[in-house]
Amino acid sequence: QLISYERIMRGRVRNRGGGLTPWGTFLSCEERNSTRRILEVDPNTGYYRTTNLVDQGGSYDSVAFDDENPDRKLRFFITEDDRRGAMIRYTPSDQAASSRNLHLRLSSDGGTHEFLVLRQDGTYFWTTNREVAEESARTLYRRSRGVLVTNGLLYFVSETQQELFTVDLRGSTYSVESTITADFDKGPNQIAQASDSSLLFFTEEGGNECDVHGRDGETGQFFTILKPLNSRTKSTGLAFSPDNRVMYVAYHGSSSIYQVQ
Repeated sequence: QLISYERIMRGRVRNRGGGLTPWGTFLSCEERNSTRRILEVDPNTGYYRTTNLVDQGGSYDSVAFDDENPDRKLRFFITEDDRRGAMIRYTPSDQAASSRNLHLRLSSDGGTHEFLVLRQDGTYFWTTNREVAEESARTLYRRSRGVLVTNGLLYFVSETQQELFTVDLRGSTYSVESTITADFDKGPNQIAQASDSSLLFFTEEGGNECDVHGRDGETGQFFTILKPLNSRTKSTGLAFSPDNRVMYVAYHGSSSIYQVQ
């Protein structure tokens, strides 16, 4: 049941998918300008500030975190909706990651930025050379959008290539598969997962009749979950209730939010 809502941030430009932090704040990505950054927003207090998640302005889309790696306490992964937009891996300093002041964890100095390079042979590596990674993105994963980390795997999608990438964060390999089916015929946008489920859920962008789709984690098969009537814009903002019994999805042009039980 909707109790209330209010706007927290003002004066921002083209906020995109964003993401969450392990401590419950929201990360808002901005795009389409060389000065655009990623902001951290506390929905309980209204506090927000610019983070150090990215090292320069860009067309940033979505963020996911990995706090289950035994070698590193915390890492963040950021996609960029650009034909040369390289995936960014941000690692805060040990001091920042363990700070009791939650607002300093992503705004303190000392973190590192690395960029994803995919090889044609199915292996990958991270580099501090942005130009090398941008060339890899231009060749193999243009305009990356939604991103998700679960069970040591990094999932992200390329909207223009209509592909899903799966990166083994504990190893050095990745795989790629097409998202195109009879109904899922436009670009994948955001990715979500209900807890304790092997299913991946996708929103869609690229024209009329954008739906919500799923992928079975065991078989790799895609299927369509929701086809709203008179949909003339992209689906986005996919989320689940804490008990995973209710799915929420927004439609951009009509400013509609669907509740699915």
